[in-house]
Amino acid sequence: MRNITVTIPDDAYRRARIWAAERDTSVSAVVKYLLETMPGIKRSNLAFPARNSNPVNTSAPSPPPPTQRFLFVLPVKLWTTT
Repeated sequence: MRNITVTIPDDAYRRARIWAAERDTSVSAVVKYLLETMPGIKRSNLAFPARNSNPVNTSAPSPPPPTQRFLFVLPVKLWTTT
């Protein structure tokens, strides 16, 4: 398993930490889950198109520049505690 470093604003980290704690998990577990499932998320392909890929819908607007790209993730409970 590899370690990665991600730089995010303090407030975003604080909100993520609180969100994860409310679900009895960690920010690392949430990020791991998102990275493992991201290739299957349709919006991830739209926000971060593969190089040299032919877009399915050529009338769709171009993705925003890299500094404005984001994935909107709906909150889900990753683990159920009993």
